[in-house]
Amino acid sequence: RVKKMGDLILKNCKTIENEIVNIIIEEGKIKEIKKELLSSDKTTDNIIDVKEKTVIPGLIDPHVHLRDPGLTHKEDWKSGSEAAAHGGYTTIIDMPNTVPTTNTLKAFKEKKEIANKKSCVDFALHAGVKTKKDVEEILEEKPAAYKIFMDLHEIDELYQMFEYVSKTDKPLCLHCEDKNIVDYNIKTLSSNPDNDFKTISYSYARSALAELIAVNRAIEFAKKLDLQIHLCHISTRQTLELIHEARTSANITIEATPHHIFLDNTTYENYGIKAKTNPPLRDKNYNITLDLLNEFDSIGTDHAPHTLEEKQKNTWTSAAGIPGLEATLPLLLTEVNKNKITLDEVVRLTSHNPSKIFKIPNKGFLKEGYDADITVLDMKKEGKIDVDNWFTQAKYTPFENREYIGCNVMTINRGNIVSEENEVYKNEGKYVY
Repeated sequence: RVKKMGDLILKNCKTIENEIVNIIIEEGKIKEIKKELLSSDKTTDNIIDVKEKTVIPGLIDPHVHLRDPGLTHKEDWKSGSEAAAHGGYTTIIDMPNTVPTTNTLKAFKEKKEIANKKSCVDFALHAGVKTKKDVEEILEEKPAAYKIFMDLHEIDELYQMFEYVSKTDKPLCLHCEDKNIVDYNIKTLSSNPDNDFKTISYSYARSALAELIAVNRAIEFAKKLDLQIHLCHISTRQTLELIHEARTSANITIEATPHHIFLDNTTYENYGIKAKTNPPLRDKNYNITLDLLNEFDSIGTDHAPHTLEEKQKNTWTSAAGIPGLEATLPLLLTEVNKNKITLDEVVRLTSHNPSKIFKIPNKGFLKEGYDADITVLDMKKEGKIDVDNWFTQAKYTPFENREYIGCNVMTINRGNIVSEENEVYKNEGKYVY
């Protein structure tokens, strides 16, 4: 089914400032936001009364793994973008670790073409880092940023990669774990067969120290090269303190994930190996908590789908990753309803800042002239997180059956309704740059 509009009037919208407004949308853009509708404003028959439900800018997820091309048995651009729309996201940025890795111009263009055909929300792509030549060539295709997984490279190689990216005007996204520490710990802990089915050992193998050292290294490199870095899924309080001090002298933004905010490694006891992720869930001496959210610049779901079969092996061989696109908003809105965080804060982390960090034009704000990307919230709606309603191929989550109050009930991308309640409609997503 298709709900193509482009021209639309949303009546009786409640803003986060608690005002009731009407939003006039023409050709996919917000033409006007006004308190009173005149008869001359009604240039379209598509008028939706949202009955004083709250409207926020469509969410932007700067960190998804849609597995397409090469790993589509886990997820593809169709199922992953439908999950995004269903979760209130109107823009997603995909990571480069597909098959092939998007670290060459050819691979980058191929992925962009696949996404253009399949994605039902707007999108961008992060590029991998291979050679200096590849980094330069990919620039012409306008990547959102470049991405390096620090746990896969030796120090001298890392510095070189940072150097290539510093010659572009793009941010560098980083997965910060120190390779030597991770390798050593895994070798040591996996030599004891008792750890094979003790998932909690995984959180000590990829230790808090491995993150701290990698972040420290990234900051030093970034300062030296005058490079903007975006630190993905920061998972410990100790790292946060280090970053807090470094911000005065380095250009750093940081991202939190829902699983690191809401869970710690005791989750492994009741949910088991399916909660395995990189970086792992932390013990209570290290973990991030909701009250630290104001230290962060963005929330990325790190939506990382795998098949259940891949998830249910032993501590060392199970796939790492948690699907997050459809759980994140109800989790956050529940905390808004408990007065633990504000809706302003949610919008800052999921719309305003991602659009600024990655310089996404005309998105992230409800403003005249901007794309009509709008997420409608029912702040009173109650339910339980239920994977049976999900559109991702990865139907598992450590948040299964968790009660929520508040969720999105409609997602609008450039004036087209892409999701309503538990339905997703056909829509043609576009590359945002």
